[in-house]
Amino acid sequence: MTKVHQRLISILEEFLEEKSMLNRAFLASRLHVSTKTIQKDIKLLNDILEEHGAKIESQRGNGYELEIIQTKKFEDFCVNVFQKQTEKIPTSYEERVAYILHRILTTDGYVKLSQLAEEIYVSKSTVNLIMKDVTDICSRYELQIEKRPYYGIRIVGEEFNIRSCLSQYGLPRYEHTPFHENYEQTDTYLSLPHISLIRSVILKYIEGGTIYLSDIEIDNLSIHIAIALKRCRDDHYIQALHVEESELIIKKEYKIAKQILGNLGEELKLQFPEEEILYVTMHLLSTAVTARDRYENVEELLGKDVYAFMQHILFKVAEERNLTFYYDEELLFGFGVHLKTLLNRLKYKLNTRNPLLAEVKKNYPYAFEIAVLVGDIIGEYTGESIPESEIGYIAIHFGGAMSRLQENNQKKRCLLVCATGQGSAQLLKYKILSHFRDKLEIVGITGYYQLKVEDLYKDKIDCIISTIHIPSGLPVPVIKVNSIFDDKEIKSIGKQLFTHVNDSIQQYIKEDLIFLNRSASTKEEVIQFLCEKAAEKNYVPANFYASVMERENTSPTAVGNLVAIPHPMQLLSDTTFLMFCTLDKVIDWGDKKVQVIIIFSVKRNNNEDLQKLYDFLYDIMSSQNTIEKLTQAEVIEDFQEILLSL
Repeated sequence: MTKVHQRLISILEEFLEEKSMLNRAFLASRLHVSTKTIQKDIKLLNDILEEHGAKIESQRGNGYELEIIQTKKFEDFCVNVFQKQTEKIPTSYEERVAYILHRILTTDGYVKLSQLAEEIYVSKSTVNLIMKDVTDICSRYELQIEKRPYYGIRIVGEEFNIRSCLSQYGLPRYEHTPFHENYEQTDTYLSLPHISLIRSVILKYIEGGTIYLSDIEIDNLSIHIAIALKRCRDDHYIQALHVEESELIIKKEYKIAKQILGNLGEELKLQFPEEEILYVTMHLLSTAVTARDRYENVEELLGKDVYAFMQHILFKVAEERNLTFYYDEELLFGFGVHLKTLLNRLKYKLNTRNPLLAEVKKNYPYAFEIAVLVGDIIGEYTGESIPESEIGYIAIHFGGAMSRLQENNQKKRCLLVCATGQGSAQLLKYKILSHFRDKLEIVGITGYYQLKVEDLYKDKIDCIISTIHIPSGLPVPVIKVNSIFDDKEIKSIGKQLFTHVNDSIQQYIKEDLIFLNRSASTKEEVIQFLCEKAAEKNYVPANFYASVMERENTSPTAVGNLVAIPHPMQLLSDTTFLMFCTLDKVIDWGDKKVQVIIIFSVKRNNNEDLQKLYDFLYDIMSSQNTIEKLTQAEVIEDFQEILLSL
């Protein structure tokens, strides 16, 4: 049976799902190609379908309709096509960029644009558009695209930079399955050789050893070695490194790199030159950390310089965002070892892939903002630009720390008042804690006549649990329980102390900061409009727009589901506020589409807990139904009502 490439299958799926007439414009928008390309694809698909019991009829002015002539024959064809014979052809814009990057990075000679167009079933004009992004990506790695009339294009640059670009952009991102199960597929256009073997050899030399790698780090190292192996087989070797050889050969990682490549060389009948061993050593230094149990404390593990720099970062976070992490041992270790390897990656000009980036940006926006701040501090210290993939990893560490901080802050501080003596009071304390240990901290036990209002303030008491009646007038809630602590008492405490009540976010939704159905063609245009309006109303200073664009250039703020949440790099406003804008049509925002824009500004010297505000924003952007209602709202009052109903 003739192989059917992916876009033809996607067109067939549209006919089967819609079961109605489809026009070219609809199909073009669904598949992100031109109507001319759809016309050609329909002809190709029709030629195939006519051999398998169906055809596509064209009706002028109406579109195309699928007609099934022989049901059984057509069903058998569909089973085969969907399950067995899908040829890997890039269909999304991101996949096409990756394909062309990989193609020119791994081809020795010239490649014609017309040839690339044929390979991915798009027009030459589409390839020309893609080449703008391809050229931009290559320039980040000091690679040039050389053009020669009648020959085509080719890549020019150092082998080190070609490999770095390949590892970051020339490979697909598999987010939910073990990566070696995907890259081992030799029938894909981006296959890598011997991934499983490379992974097993890496594990052989690190398991039970002096260094530690996470699963993702093992994956990333395997990819770099696989790329190196493939390039060496094609006679492309590392010629120059950005570091002195003497600095690397004294490291324990050099010995491990030599063992890994020595083993692979024996298995694959290859000889790796010294430069390739040094290349893998650099990757190990930029990935692996020494096992924690070999050191008495974090400072000894990291070294004085890295530890001092980490403390500086935590001080700046406390100063800028009013979040204190100095005593979080998990963060000190986890972020500390990440910082150590990150500094090595910047030093050796290496990159790392982050398959969790999109998920982190969407689900942990507050932690990601802290990570952007941390990235800015590291950038100032090193003079290097911090990649978004690294910011995503930093966000994971601070997200965990923020959860632990919130958990500790959420424990209510309780004073126990008991009239029957210390023995029964201690028994009551343990009974209460057996049910509410994660939510309640009993800071003391006292008698009624020892109870002083000033002590409640001094000890930051949130509530009192008492076995005797206490007259009203105290500044904290009092919960009366019996000395015999039963199920009824448990429910009473739970109901009075831990029923979740959302704080009102109405104060952040201001009528004069809502703009509906605006017309804009670029993100810069809509951001400038909103920043000017905020400045006119004296919410922000004149440099607000510049700060928002600085943040946007660090990492685009489109979060998916047609939503973007632009905000300033620094805290500039006198008050915390939200600003809402819907557009009459979607616009491009980086690699995403956007129709709802929410400007988010936190006031200077903020000491409020904004977690609920971030939760509110997450509720908006994660609900497709809410976004649909917001984009359809034509009156500000209706828009506000939708927001307040969340």
